Amino acid sequence: MLLLGWSAFSLFKKFMNPDASKFSNTKNGKKMLACSVCDTHVPESDAIIKNGKTFCSKEHSE
Repeated sequence: MLLLGWSAFSLFKKFMNPDASKFSNTKNGKKMLACSVCDTHVPESDAIIKNGKTFCSKEHSE
């Protein structure tokens, strides 16, 4: 009985907000950029941009 109630509640929540599950991993909303050298993705705020290229670290920017 409890399982049935929980299932109904979960389906109701999903029906009321179908897009919520698509964005669960992007709660902080930060834009991610790929390093030009190693293709590692870093937040835009942490990226080093030099000569129009994006880098994940000081070492890769040199």
